[in-house]
Amino acid sequence: MLDSATLYYASAAMMAVMTLLSYLTWRTNKNTPGTLLYIFYPLVMFISVMSFALHGHINNIASISIANSFMFSASIIHVLAICQFFNAKCIGLRAFIGITIVLALTMIYLATDNTELRSRILVSDLQHIIESLFLLALFIRNGRKSYPNGSIVYIMILVIILAVFTGRTLMMGDVSTANLLSENWFSITLFINGVIAPMFYATGMALLCNERREQNLNQLTEKAHKDLEIRGLFLSTISHEIRTPLNGILGSAQLIMNQSSDPRDKPYCEAIINSAESLNLLVDKVLDYASLDQRDEALYEEDVELKTWLNNLCLLLSPLAEQKHLKFELIYDLPEQACYYCDQQKLRQVIINLVGNAIKFTDHGSVKIHVKLLKEGQFENLLRISVIDSGPGIEDEEIAYLTEPYVQSSAGKEKGGTGLGLAITSRLLEKLGSKLNIKSELAKGSTFSFDINLAVGELSLVEQRHQSKDYVTGLDVLLVEDLDLNQKIAIEFMADDEHKIKLAKDGNSAIDLMQKHHFDVVLLDMNLPDLTGQEVLKRLKAMDHLNQRTPVLAFTASLSPDEIKEYLALGIKDIVGKPIKQQKLRQALSDSQSNQAASIAVELRDTLYDETAAAALISSFNEDEVSSIYNEFVLSARNKLIRCQQLVEDDKEQCIKLLHRQASTALQLGFNRYGLELKKVERKLLDNKPLKESLTGALGLWQESLQAYLAHVRSELS
Repeated sequence: MLDSATLYYASAAMMAVMTLLSYLTWRTNKNTPGTLLYIFYPLVMFISVMSFALHGHINNIASISIANSFMFSASIIHVLAICQFFNAKCIGLRAFIGITIVLALTMIYLATDNTELRSRILVSDLQHIIESLFLLALFIRNGRKSYPNGSIVYIMILVIILAVFTGRTLMMGDVSTANLLSENWFSITLFINGVIAPMFYATGMALLCNERREQNLNQLTEKAHKDLEIRGLFLSTISHEIRTPLNGILGSAQLIMNQSSDPRDKPYCEAIINSAESLNLLVDKVLDYASLDQRDEALYEEDVELKTWLNNLCLLLSPLAEQKHLKFELIYDLPEQACYYCDQQKLRQVIINLVGNAIKFTDHGSVKIHVKLLKEGQFENLLRISVIDSGPGIEDEEIAYLTEPYVQSSAGKEKGGTGLGLAITSRLLEKLGSKLNIKSELAKGSTFSFDINLAVGELSLVEQRHQSKDYVTGLDVLLVEDLDLNQKIAIEFMADDEHKIKLAKDGNSAIDLMQKHHFDVVLLDMNLPDLTGQEVLKRLKAMDHLNQRTPVLAFTASLSPDEIKEYLALGIKDIVGKPIKQQKLRQALSDSQSNQAASIAVELRDTLYDETAAAALISSFNEDEVSSIYNEFVLSARNKLIRCQQLVEDDKEQCIKLLHRQASTALQLGFNRYGLELKKVERKLLDNKPLKESLTGALGLWQESLQAYLAHVRSELS
């Protein structure tokens, strides 16, 4: 074995290194209990070791007493530091300190007699055994589960120390000052306790602190997730609470505007309505942005034929551009039948957000979607998708902040909005592994682009809809519809079949478009804000236009026998009943291009709530949008019925329009009996028949329908 002097110096060096490591551990874990006190353990042990080394040269009572006092003090400091770290009630701590003090005093007493050398060694061994047993119990009880790595290191060295000192106590014979330093058992214990143990202790404490820090981070992460859940719940709840008074504000303002005979009231009412609608839009956008924090789902990738998919998306967006007389086009620089795996829902929302912004801020010129291949690989391609507009442009200093929530450019402040559209887009692109790039030049326009890696798909898996023989595709369609929900559903359904759609929201706009453009078919709502569908057709018969031979399809929920006869007498080719069903709409459009006879039947289940209605809407909206549509309808239905009761005597025409819109929406959302009841009330008002208690009955029917809907929602949640 090594000579004693070398071991003493090596032990002192290890204690100095352990002091440094303990100090560094404390610096990075200052808030962790016990780490500051732990620095003093190797420091005091260092003084003790140096005192023992000095005793070999001085050999007097003072030097050995000082050395032993520091050794026993270090033992107490060690145990106290570990107890502080675990922050637990250390059972027997006071007893341990008391025993240590008694053993220290015994050691000092025995130091006065050189013949008691073996007794002093036994007292020292007993102290090491008691310390090891106490710390072992502490780690097994408090540290093994919470701090497995640090505890393993500590338990290993404590077991070794316990074995070594117990072995020395049992096996050591008579010793004297002359042969003490030459004995192997002395060298072994000094090597284990002075050189090996400090390395284990320093490593163990560092691991304990790392595990404590990891636990704190996990707790913070868990708290952050809980905070997100609470925030999501708060936003969802508060949005409902906001929408309820919003509906009241909108309804009251419209009621005042319709009833007031003073023209000065109209601009004030319009200002109230516009402000309430802007607030409603803000609530929706805030919820969309917040929901991105709530959802951390994996990408749902599907194999799509990109050009067909983009063409269908453009068919959906083109009516918005045409209303502002903008040129809208897709520039596609990829192979015609290129197929890729992508998350359609997220990519679709990104493109719709970017194109919607471009159309909103561009007053003249064009909006383009440009898709090109940047890098072609065997299994994956890098594409760049750009949305280019000829709008007013964006200041350079504003570009850097546009993807931050609630930040708007100068043009955005003029046009209005929430400042969340690009923030949502940017977050979605992060989930897709991409990033939004913005380039802009004042008075010339802007380009919003992103590069995205897409896995190459299987062409054989793509449905070739344009080759279908079952129905007609690619028609030029004029959609005349004032209700936003029906507009979007109809456009989505027709875009699936590659029809090109122009949109008119009232009768006069429809007449203007039919004078300027030729269509393959006209889908005409029979109850518009300004004219009925019948009036539109009568006016068209009295004038020259480009659609004299164009088939017209009635788009209506009014399907009484008398009304059907009237529609057919006016030359209507077919009737597309509401609620809108894709197969019926598809068949009617196909039949309009042939001599096929009209198919009038509309199948509606006789039920309070038809749960299949929501499933049909999922094809046109995402789940959050469907939830928002239902929430808005459910929250406002009772108020709108009460408003109808108020209007029925004073403004019957306005009451009929409100009933028509409510009935159409109710049928589309699956409230079949309620929607049909509203249609009956509307029909009675149109025929000037007495209502009696019809609206009161409708109110009761709504309560039953609402209970059925809520029961369905509860069953879905469970």
